[in-house]
Amino acid sequence: MENYRQYLPELKTTTLFQDMSDEQIIALLEAMQPAIERRKKGQVGIGEMEKGKFKMILRTDPAQPIAPRQFKWDMPQFGEPGMIMAEIPAFSCMGDYLPKEPGKGNFRPPHQPRPLDFDMDLLIFTTDMITAYYNPEVSEVQGIFTRNMYGILAQKVCDVRHELFLIKNGQDMFRQKDRTLQIFTAGVAMKVVREKVQQWNLAHPERQAEMRPGGSVDLIRRVLAGERCDVLVVADDTNIADMLMPEQADGYTIFAANSMVVMGNPGSDINSDNWKEKLLDPEAKFMHRNPYGDPGGYRAVMAMLLADQVEPGLADKLMNHPGHIGMDPNLTRENTPRCDYDFMYRSGAVSMGRPFADLPACMNLSDPALKDVYAGVSFAVDENNTVKGAPIAHAITVPKTAVFVEEAKELRVAFLPDCAPFFEIGNDGTSDGLYIDILNLLSTGSGLKFSLCRAESEQQLWMMLVSGEADLAFASYGDEISAMDV
Repeated sequence: MENYRQYLPELKTTTLFQDMSDEQIIALLEAMQPAIERRKKGQVGIGEMEKGKFKMILRTDPAQPIAPRQFKWDMPQFGEPGMIMAEIPAFSCMGDYLPKEPGKGNFRPPHQPRPLDFDMDLLIFTTDMITAYYNPEVSEVQGIFTRNMYGILAQKVCDVRHELFLIKNGQDMFRQKDRTLQIFTAGVAMKVVREKVQQWNLAHPERQAEMRPGGSVDLIRRVLAGERCDVLVVADDTNIADMLMPEQADGYTIFAANSMVVMGNPGSDINSDNWKEKLLDPEAKFMHRNPYGDPGGYRAVMAMLLADQVEPGLADKLMNHPGHIGMDPNLTRENTPRCDYDFMYRSGAVSMGRPFADLPACMNLSDPALKDVYAGVSFAVDENNTVKGAPIAHAITVPKTAVFVEEAKELRVAFLPDCAPFFEIGNDGTSDGLYIDILNLLSTGSGLKFSLCRAESEQQLWMMLVSGEADLAFASYGDEISAMDV
């Protein structure tokens, strides 16, 4: 009988013999009596694989380091104790059905074995050993052994699926080799981002895009924490300017404007004439998104704070109304009570087909001419960041945490609508003092795409325009001309 005890230190590290005591391992092996094969450095591979047999590495000389394992039944690497070979052909009898190598009687694996770099001792099992009954003394440990074998086989299937995911769409179940394009998007843009991602994935099987929605501020916090993001779509362009630039982003592109409205439930008769009466009803309940993580939330608060522009004291009545829900930072969609009205973006209310009330321009954060009025209110999203009221502008950027930068830039361009001809500002000295109202151009349907880019020189600026990276250039010449405030 083979001396299995000499290999006990290695056997205890293996996947196949885990959850067993030392004596259980020895008793089971002495009952099964698998042969031990010794192969020398320079011999090719692990030897002939006979039908119904598989092998497990016991020991190598010199010993190979044991790599970390993701899961309990992860297969050790080649050269490590416990590495099992040919168990799938042995149990599946696939060798009976696959073509034989010409002139050879046994099925050969498709890979080419190489000369060994070390001496190796192997255990040789047969499938009959696994299913045979031995004696009552080892029946319990044999059950553990069989369970471990099932776990190994199941994990191998998982590994195969993992590789298929990587090959098919770049997704890594373990998040170690992720080849996907990571798209962080605010909820307000989720519909259009989903459409663009679907179009991208059809055209780019080699680099699939994956959408990850969330509140804009929360998404930016994830970027700041070092999480990989290739394309970031936010509801508030000032979040990028104030929280990411210049350390984590070089610039951004404004792609849409919007306004705040009050949306009612289906069948509601709320409108632009009665919204104040509806909200101030003592029985009314109205809500908004979490203002500490979502611009849709703090813009709703800003809209209420601006209500004093409509009627003195109205802001306090709305903010302190007993039916005002949404200021609790721990509130989620799941635990938010049902409400009658919802402060939200106009684009969302339109897409949902619900009745809604357009708020006055002095409240709805849509009019660039009222930017100074909007700037009179602010909201602290955390102890380090306070957002000032401003006309709503949604933006897209490629953060510096991006891994697939070129693909991210390509997707960013695909995300934007066809742009109008760009405007040259300051290149001939005749445009001193010229002011272009970007948000007004966007909101009036001009189709203009505006990219805020940093150029170190006039040549680089022109290259941005020619390549399409920028569509609108702002340039100043000489110290006496100040840079335009965009």
